[in-house]
Amino acid sequence: MKKIILFSLISVIYISCNSKGKNNPQSCNGNTRREIKICTDAKSELISLISEKSTIGDLGNISVPLKVKSETERLDLELRVYEITGKVDKCKKEHDGDYHIRLIDSDGNYIICESANPDCHYTKNSKFISQIIEVRDFVKSNEIEGKTVTITGVAFIDIDHVYARKQAKNNIELHPILKITF
Repeated sequence: MKKIILFSLISVIYISCNSKGKNNPQSCNGNTRREIKICTDAKSELISLISEKSTIGDLGNISVPLKVKSETERLDLELRVYEITGKVDKCKKEHDGDYHIRLIDSDGNYIICESANPDCHYTKNSKFISQIIEVRDFVKSNEIEGKTVTITGVAFIDIDHVYARKQAKNNIELHPILKITF
């Protein structure tokens, strides 16, 4: 009986691990507000291509009009492109194939910026696919952790993950990154 329970437990863990992340193409670019964060939703055509210079702290203090949920459509704030500069605190390839780049400023404010996975079939329809590919090539070709970078990206409000993360307090991110330079 113990062997059956142990086998069942191992099977459940194996199945759950393989149903998300790198092992599941359906999780490519995540599945929470995916169309918005890779700019394939209908409203993405309305995104202003004129970037606004800002700071990590200022973006983190923008008032977000409501608690964003998985089914929330693109907000007006998410029709804007921002340019910010900060030190790369962490750069990590996530299970969904995106590179998660966490910036920090001199005041200790954080923001997450994401280099979307251009190899994902969902992303290939993004209006920004050429920029997404250029950004991915830059991130893969350069050691950026610990260095100061300037990132231009589309404002995206992530859902509240409920657990503590080093991120903007209003859950704003730049996703996708459209340009990154030293």
